Amino acid sequence: MSSIETAEKLYEEGEYLGSLELVLKILEKEPDNLKALEMKASLCCIKNRLPEAIRAYKKLLRFYGSDEKVWAQLFILDSISFNYRLLKDLDKAIIYCEESVKLCERFLKIDGSHREHFGEKLAELFWTLGECQYRTGKYFFAVDTYKKFLKLLSEFGPLEAIANVLYELACVYHKLNRTTEALSKYSQALRIYDALGESAHLFNCRSKIHYSICTIRFGTRNYEGALFNAEKCLLFLEIAYEKINDPGDLGDIRDNSIYKKAKRLQNSLKKTSFYGIDTGKKKVRNSKKRSYF
Repeated sequence: MSSIETAEKLYEEGEYLGSLELVLKILEKEPDNLKALEMKASLCCIKNRLPEAIRAYKKLLRFYGSDEKVWAQLFILDSISFNYRLLKDLDKAIIYCEESVKLCERFLKIDGSHREHFGEKLAELFWTLGECQYRTGKYFFAVDTYKKFLKLLSEFGPLEAIANVLYELACVYHKLNRTTEALSKYSQALRIYDALGESAHLFNCRSKIHYSICTIRFGTRNYEGALFNAEKCLLFLEIAYEKINDPGDLGDIRDNSIYKKAKRLQNSLKKTSFYGIDTGKKKVRNSKKRSYF
C-alpha cells in the first residue's frame, strides 16, 4: 500500500491527525502531489488549521485553471472564502466570493446546457456576498449585489427567495437612511410573504418586517403608524410561536429579541398616544388637570 493510500485509509477511519501527518510528509517530497494537496486542505479544515487550509486551497487553484474545471475552481474559491469568514476576515472573504461571482456570471452567459446550475450557484454566492458586504459596512456595494440578485431571481428564483432578498435590500437602504426606498422594499417583501401562506416561518418573516417599518415610522414621528406596525409584529410573532408543534424549539417568546424590542416600542408608543403627542391625529384632551400619583 502506497503512502497516499495509507493516508486515505486513515482518513476513512477517522484518524485525521495521523492522516494529516502522513500527507505532510508526502508533500515534503512531492510538493505538487495533487491528491495530497486536496487531502491536506480537507484535513486542515477538519482540524481547524484554517490558515494552512487556505494556503493549500490557493495552491490547488493552479491545477484547476481551465474552463473544463470550472466547478472545481468554484469549490476551491468557495472554500477559501468560507475559511476567511470563519477567521472573521470578511474583507478577504469578499475578494474570493467576488471571484466566484465573476466566474459564474461568465459561464451563465456562455453555457446554455448548464445555465440553471450556474444560476443556482450564483444565487448562493450573491447571498453570501451581500451578507459580507452588509456586515463590513459596504452598503453601497451590498445594494448593487442585492439588485443583481433580484434580477437573477426574476428568471430562476422562487417567490420566497425574492421576498427574502427584498427584505435584505430594504435593510441596507434602512442603514443608508434611504427610508422611502426601504419602506418600498419592505412593503414589496411583505406582500409576497402575505401571499405565500401561513406557516410559522412566514409569520416570523412578517413580524421582522413590521418591526423594521415600525422603527422607521417611529423615527419620522409617525407614531400612529409605528404603533400599528409594533402591534402587528407582536401578533405575528405570537402566531409563529403558537404554530410550532414543540414550543421548546423556539424557547420562550419573551426571550425573543425582536419581541422584547417591539414590546418596549409598543409601550412607549401607547404612552405617547395617551399624552396626545401623536402627530398623526388631533387629540382631544381632558381639560381637568391630570394626577400622576
